[in-house]
Amino acid sequence: MNKSFKNLLIHSVWFGTVAFLAGCGGSNAPSSGITLQGNVVKGAVSGATIELVDANGTVVKRAETDGGKFILKQIALQSRYYILKSFGGHYKDEATGQEVTVPKEKGLETFLTKEEITQIASSDQPVLLTPETTVYTELVKAKLQQNDPQTAEKEAEKIIYDFLIKDSSPMPGLSGDKFTKSGDLTKAIPSNSTEAFAKNRAIAYSTMVRELGVAPERVFDILSALGDDLKDGKADGVELEGKTVKIPQEYALARMKLFQETTSKLRDGNLTEAQIAELEKMGFNVTAIQNDKTQKEQKLSAQMQRYLASDTLPSLHILPVLSDEDGNPNDAQATYTLGAYEDVNVTIETPDGSWITPMWRYNRLALPPVIKAKRGMLMKLHFQNHLQADSTIHWHGFKIPAVMDGGPDIPVAPGTQKLYTFTMQQPAAPLWFHPHPDMQTGKQVYMGLAGVFLLEDNISRQLEADKALPSGERDVVLLVQDRRFAPKQNGIRTLQYKTMEMDSDGMLGDVVLVNGSVVPKLEVGTAKYRLRLYNVSNARTYDFAFSDNRKFTIVATDGGLLEKPVEVDHIRLGAAERVELVVDFSEDSVPSKVLLVSRPSKGDMMGMMNGMGNMNGGMQGGNMSGGSGNMNGGMGNMNGGDGMSGGGMQGMGGMNGHDTDTNNGVMGSMPGMAGSGEGLVVMRFDITQTVQDDVTLYTQLPQEAEISNRLQAKDAVNFGHEREFVMSMLHGGMGNMGSGNMNGNGGGMNMRFVINGKLFDINRVDEYVSANTVEIWNIRNMSPMAHPFHAHATQYQILDRNGVPASGVDLGWKDTFLVQPGESVRVIAKFEEVNQGDYMYHCHILEHEDAGMMGYFRVGPTGNVGN
Repeated sequence: MNKSFKNLLIHSVWFGTVAFLAGCGGSNAPSSGITLQGNVVKGAVSGATIELVDANGTVVKRAETDGGKFILKQIALQSRYYILKSFGGHYKDEATGQEVTVPKEKGLETFLTKEEITQIASSDQPVLLTPETTVYTELVKAKLQQNDPQTAEKEAEKIIYDFLIKDSSPMPGLSGDKFTKSGDLTKAIPSNSTEAFAKNRAIAYSTMVRELGVAPERVFDILSALGDDLKDGKADGVELEGKTVKIPQEYALARMKLFQETTSKLRDGNLTEAQIAELEKMGFNVTAIQNDKTQKEQKLSAQMQRYLASDTLPSLHILPVLSDEDGNPNDAQATYTLGAYEDVNVTIETPDGSWITPMWRYNRLALPPVIKAKRGMLMKLHFQNHLQADSTIHWHGFKIPAVMDGGPDIPVAPGTQKLYTFTMQQPAAPLWFHPHPDMQTGKQVYMGLAGVFLLEDNISRQLEADKALPSGERDVVLLVQDRRFAPKQNGIRTLQYKTMEMDSDGMLGDVVLVNGSVVPKLEVGTAKYRLRLYNVSNARTYDFAFSDNRKFTIVATDGGLLEKPVEVDHIRLGAAERVELVVDFSEDSVPSKVLLVSRPSKGDMMGMMNGMGNMNGGMQGGNMSGGSGNMNGGMGNMNGGDGMSGGGMQGMGGMNGHDTDTNNGVMGSMPGMAGSGEGLVVMRFDITQTVQDDVTLYTQLPQEAEISNRLQAKDAVNFGHEREFVMSMLHGGMGNMGSGNMNGNGGGMNMRFVINGKLFDINRVDEYVSANTVEIWNIRNMSPMAHPFHAHATQYQILDRNGVPASGVDLGWKDTFLVQPGESVRVIAKFEEVNQGDYMYHCHILEHEDAGMMGYFRVGPTGNVGN
C-alpha cells in the first residue's frame, strides 16, 4: 500500500479521544510553575515558533528558538497529554552545508504526558524535538484512537526502535543507540552515549535526503509521510518524486554512509575536536582509529625493507596447465577430469624455510590447476568427488545453463561423479572454478579446492599476435589467498578453519600465499608483463599497489578485456574479484627490485571496535565474552577491514606469519588472524636482465567487442523500478558469529547477515527473471561492513555507484561487486538464451554465504529448485 504525503497535525478525532482521556483516571488539579527547556534539532533550528498544545488542541504556551534552544515558563499542567511543536525557523544542513529555511507551517514535534513534562523539567534536561520524536508523535496519535495512552506510547516507541534504530545501527550492540525524548543535542560535546547517538541519528536524516536527491527542506514532508506509513507497523513505502520509497531502508543506508564518511575523516585528520569527542561518547576508540593509518603504514614500511633486502625469497610457482584429454588440442571441444581429494601433502615455501601442509586439491596436484579454452569450445568436464562430503564445481563467471552452473541445488555425493558440459559463448576473461555445496563452500575452498579458467577469443589472440598485449612467459597468473596454519609438528602444519570466535564472520588468516608460496619472487626483464590477479581468499579485501607507487594499467576485469585500458596506482579487490594488469619494467635499472603490496586501508565500521568489549558505550555489561574470558586482552584494538568485519588489529606485527612456527612473533597478542585493512607484502619482482620490449599496449578494442557496446538502462524491462538486493545485518535469531554469536555466554551481538531480509532456503526461489531480457539490479548495503556481491548466470555492467555514473575500471564486465556500507551499486545485465533455470546470488565472503546470505533467482519458466 503506497501512502502519499499528509501533513497530519492534530485531527479532530484525536482531539476528541485525548480530550476524553484527559478527564479520566487523573486529577484535573493544575500543576503550576513548571519551566521546561528544550531543543529543536535537525541541525539546531533557530527562529522557530514553539507551541505547547494540550489534548483539546489549545495552545497553552509559546516561545521561540535561539540556537536550537527554547524555554517555556510558568506552565500550568492541566491536561494529561501535550504535543510540543515547532514551526518555521532555519538551520544549517549537515550533509550539504546549506542554510535551510523551514516552511512556516512545518517543523518537528514531540508527544509528552504531564508526568513526562514534570520529570524532564525536574531533571533540568531539555526536552527534544527531533526527526525521530516527530515520527513517534504521529504514531502515538494514531495508536491513541484504539489504545490506552500507555500502550500507545509503548507501541510507538517499539516501531521507532524496530524500523529506525535496531537494524540501522552501524555499531550494533551499543547501549546508547536508543530512542530518547530528552537531552541536550545543541552542545558541542554530548554528555553521554545516548545524546551522542540521538544527535547522530538526527544528522543521518540529512544524509538520507541528500542521497535521495531532494531538497533538504523536504525532510519535513518525508517525516510526515513516514509517520503515516508506519502506523500499521509495516514499511509499505511513501511516494517521493514519482517513486515508491521505503524510508526506513534509505535511512539505514544513510546511517551506514554517514559513519563511513565520519570515520574516514577521522583517520585523515579532518574532524573537529567536538566531532571527535562525539565519537568517543558513542563508544569508538578514537585514539586507535587516529593512529591506525600511521601504525599500518609503519608496519608495511618495515616489511618492505625486510623483503626488498631478503635473499631467501622462494621463486614464484607457475600454476600447472591441464592437458585436453581428447588428444586433439586444435578441435572445437575439450575434455578434462577434475577429481577432488583430501589430504594432499603440499610444501609451503617461505623466506624462512618450508613446511608440509595437508590440503584438498584437484587431481592431487600440489597447486591449483589452470584450464585454457577458446570461445566457442564445447567443454566436457568430469568431476569426481573423493571427499567425505557433498561437493560441486561452480563455474564462476560463466554464461552457462543453470543445471551446469554447479550450485548447491545439484550436489555431487561422496564417491560419485558428474559430467559438466557447456559451450563457452562469451568474451576472453580470467574466470575460475571452485566448490559450491550448501553450507560447506567456505571450508572446501579454504582447504584448497579452486582452479583457474583462462578463456581466449579472436580479439584477445589478435591483440597478442599484434604485440598489443603481453603473452607467453610475460603473461602470469597470480592466485592470492590468505590462510592460517597450526604450529609445526613433525614438519607438518595443518590448516586451521573456523577455530576462532570471529571466524564465522569471515575467515582471515595470518599468511598470504601467492601461487602457494609466501612472498615469492619472479625474475623479470625490462619489459611489460601481464599479471592476471585473482583474489581467491575467503573473505579478505586487498588494495594492490607497488612499493614504489608506480602506475600500472588495468586491461581486464572479472568478465573480460576493458574497451580502453585504465591507468591506476592501486586496485582494490574484494573476495572473488579479478583483474588483469600490465606493469611496465622497461624503465627499471638492472638489477633492481619492486614489491607488489596490499596498501593499508581505512576499513568499515565493524572493524573499528576497540578490543570489542572495551568500548566506551558499553556492550552487554562492558565486555564480550569469548567463551573462556573477555576479549579485551586477547584481541587488542580492531581497526580496519575494508571488506571484512574484524578489521586490522592493533598490536600486530607483520602479516605473513612465517617468523616462527606459532606466529607469535608476527601476530602479537592474537596469533592466527590479521585484519583485512592491514598493509601486506604480497610478492617481489626482481628485474634481472635487459630485454627488448616489443609490446605497445592497445588503446581501444575493436567495435565488435561486446564491451564496446554498453547495455543501456532504457532497454531494461524494469527500467524505473529496478530489482533490489539489500544486504543487511539483522539482530537476534541464530547469529552468524561463531558458536551462534559473539558472546560465549549467549548474549552480546547476536547477528545474521541476510539479503532482502531473508536467510537462504535451498528449496525456495526468491527472484524470477524473464528469459531473454535486460534487467537493472540495485545492490544496496545497509550493513556496517563491505560485502562482495556475486551473481551467477551472466556478466554484468555497473551503471553507477550512489548515483555517480561508472567510470574507469567499473566500465568492465563484472560478476562480483564490492559494495561498501551505505553504498548502492546499480548493475545491468542481459539474460541470454543460454540462461535458463535457477542461479545463485550471494555475498562472496564465503562464511556469510554458508550462513545464509544467499538466494536463488530463476531465469525463464522452470528450474530445479523445489522440484
